[in-house]
Amino acid sequence: MLPLLLMVLLAGFSWWVAREALLAMHGGSSTPAPQKPDYFLRDFQTRSFNSMGQGGAELSGAGMEHIPGNQTVRIAQPRLRVVDGQGALTHASAQVGLSNADGSNVQLFGDAVVRRQAPKAQEIVVRSSFLNIFPQSRRISSNRPSTVQQGASVFAGDDLEMNGLDGTFSMQGKVRGSLRQNPG
Repeated sequence: MLPLLLMVLLAGFSWWVAREALLAMHGGSSTPAPQKPDYFLRDFQTRSFNSMGQGGAELSGAGMEHIPGNQTVRIAQPRLRVVDGQGALTHASAQVGLSNADGSNVQLFGDAVVRRQAPKAQEIVVRSSFLNIFPQSRRISSNRPSTVQQGASVFAGDDLEMNGLDGTFSMQGKVRGSLRQNPG
């Protein structure tokens, strides 16, 4: 999720440059920031690379808009693929993604899925109509019905709190689950 933060920061920097140019042209006007997008991308794909030239993250989407009034970035059909230093692969997708200016809070709406595959660990898949992701603390929460699948075990509940650092999660409301061992 850290590369997503870098991409959001790059978008924020681009916005800042555009804002400073506009302020300079209009004599430093302090009019309220508009709620309409000030820039957008269509059918985009971005990639980040580490110091060794290896791919770290890839973000793509049908469209991206920056809303200056509330300092957010909105992405239509976001698709994120991240490989971390330990070889864990994370995929995230949804119908719509929304991020604050510093990327510390990313929200996924509509068919939201986060899938993590790590070496020597069972795959974890989180699904909901809404996922609230905090990349820096590696937490995921949702106040809507969610499912967590780890290997062959599946849990579902009315809301979710998940700690990505230690892999623990808690669910509230009507909770159902099935513990199954993977065949093998």
